[in-house]
Amino acid sequence: MQRLYRMSRYFLPVMFFGYVPFANLAVYEEPGGKLAAFDMAALRGSVTHSFDTLYKTAMPHRDASIGVVGAARYLLIGEGRKGVVVGKDGWLFTNEETRPLPVSLQPSVAKIAEIRDQLATHGTKLIVLPLPAKVDVQSAEAASPELSAEMAGFYSDLLAKLNAAHVETVDARTPLLELVKSKPAFFATDTHWTLDGAAAVAAAIAKSGLIPLGTAEMTRTEEPKTEFAGDLVSYVTTEGIAPMLGLIREDANPYLVAGTADTSDIFAAPQVDVVLVGTSYSANPHWSFAEALKLDLHQDVLNAAEQGQGPVKPMDSYLASESLRDTPPKVVIWEIPLRYLTDPKLWDGHKVGQELASAD
Repeated sequence: MQRLYRMSRYFLPVMFFGYVPFANLAVYEEPGGKLAAFDMAALRGSVTHSFDTLYKTAMPHRDASIGVVGAARYLLIGEGRKGVVVGKDGWLFTNEETRPLPVSLQPSVAKIAEIRDQLATHGTKLIVLPLPAKVDVQSAEAASPELSAEMAGFYSDLLAKLNAAHVETVDARTPLLELVKSKPAFFATDTHWTLDGAAAVAAAIAKSGLIPLGTAEMTRTEEPKTEFAGDLVSYVTTEGIAPMLGLIREDANPYLVAGTADTSDIFAAPQVDVVLVGTSYSANPHWSFAEALKLDLHQDVLNAAEQGQGPVKPMDSYLASESLRDTPPKVVIWEIPLRYLTDPKLWDGHKVGQELASAD
């Protein structure tokens, strides 16, 4: 396998440079002669964008060519497209973890405290679960020790400020750092945590003492093993070429957890005391985070997390939901990946308090 990998380092660039004249000729000879009238005006900046667009739309085998170009760039200079930071030994990191840190965390902390207060009006306690940066937890595979250290300090600062504002939190960084001593806490080519990472944090929540443990007997059922290309691979090359570069396909063994059904009152609506709100770290069934919580808390957990929406929109949706209004839980766990707090648009459109209640 190593021999194949070494050969690919030469084969892919050769394939790329061999493809270039073929592709250019095919574009030139395309019906309509889109390049036939090419002249010195093409050197001007105003034409550059049109020329780039032409290549993207008219080049034959467009997807394959993009994959080959990306592979060549990765092998020759160790970089991907905008969106990814290349680490060591086939590890990839999102460039969202490289954004400048906010001047102050106080605006975000204040909004989180407002949400805590709004939930309190329903008799519900908020527990915030900040998730540390992958580049921090997997610092041994990262390319920048300075960035890893910066994100570690940012996490500590966030916990301190939330605690100072009397917002209850669970430290997810400590169990993840303990886990990486023996196995990865995150996938090499994906933004998200592994099942082991999710399970380690679920155990930390159960041990925190912030949530009374239930007494239900929970049964774990294994789901079929799933293979997938990490979500960061597309910023480097195509799924087909990626393994030739050492960017392996990931695999996960998800599972489901359910408690013994209570048949004492078949007409009663089930009361769930714990609700999970958050991002794809919680919503995606591949990681089984909500299921791990059920196992460790010995009770059911309502998963109100959403994929692709960040941490704020799912919380806003839950605050405006009939579920909270009609059957408020005892606890809401709010999972917030640290990198979102560097997004200056994180709180755009957010409503709190009476504004949100009246918008229902």
